[in-house]
Amino acid sequence: MKMKNNYLLIEDIVEQKTNSGLWIPPDPKNRKAKVLEIAEGEEDIEVGDVVLKGIGRGTSIRIDGKWLEAIHKNNLLAVLK
Repeated sequence: MKMKNNYLLIEDIVEQKTNSGLWIPPDPKNRKAKVLEIAEGEEDIEVGDVVLKGIGRGTSIRIDGKWLEAIHKNNLLAVLK
């Protein structure tokens, strides 16, 4: 799948897991995500980059049982290379 119009497909990075196996979501003030797909011609961001995103800026999408997010690259706060 290729994204269009400078949109990216990202997946939240879950940073903590309890002893019983429950995943603790990331701190809402520090939302890191991994880039899974990029738009054609995208030069600033690559697949596999870790990005910092704002809260409520993307659109949640369920693909193959996983919750992913489509977000415009202008809504990213930073690219953590």
